[in-house]
Amino acid sequence: MASKLSIIGIVSVAVVTGCAEPVEVEEIVVAQEDDGMVLDITVPQVEGLDGFNEQAMRFGEQLEGQIRQSEQAVEEGEADLHAEGVLSFETKLLNEKVISILFDGFYSLAGIPRTVHYKETLNYELQSGSAIGIAELFEEENYEDDLLAATNLEMEASGLKENLSFPFDQVKEEQQFYLTEQELVLVFDQYEITAGSMGTQEVAIPKSELENLKDVYK
Repeated sequence: MASKLSIIGIVSVAVVTGCAEPVEVEEIVVAQEDDGMVLDITVPQVEGLDGFNEQAMRFGEQLEGQIRQSEQAVEEGEADLHAEGVLSFETKLLNEKVISILFDGFYSLAGIPRTVHYKETLNYELQSGSAIGIAELFEEENYEDDLLAATNLEMEASGLKENLSFPFDQVKEEQQFYLTEQELVLVFDQYEITAGSMGTQEVAIPKSELENLKDVYK
């Protein structure tokens, strides 16, 4: 039985200086269904952040739409294996300055015995209510060289570098990331930088290694 857009509950809270109310992260069910086809999609909702709720819902609704469309092949007798889509999230950082969310998803299409794993992130500054891109984390415009060097250093230390599909020589403007209290974590989808069999990848860089990181994100 489907259950759409119901509130499970508040999963994390932070008191923000200068705000009348604490910041609350609500967990919303976009779709929850298991009748052959599996859908289990939950997303966060936070009031007062420009575009946050819309983007989070978009992540969930896009996956739901993709799975329901794929499942038509089973309904029409063109495939025996049902489609499946799962999306959850984790609040990686929530303090008086920043909220950082990691979405963890996977899907398999009807008739195809292969699962694709992917991740999405949302990062917002709480005082301004604005989204944060990778470039906006740093004081200097030319942040790429320092971040690239730190990333390759961590890849080498973890052994990931020897498994890259190609040299990591560019930090893209749309680079996915999340923040923790101590780290900036770069996030890569399955197939993005390594063979698909290795799944998704994360590279955690200590904030202490990033001298030009803005104070608000340290």
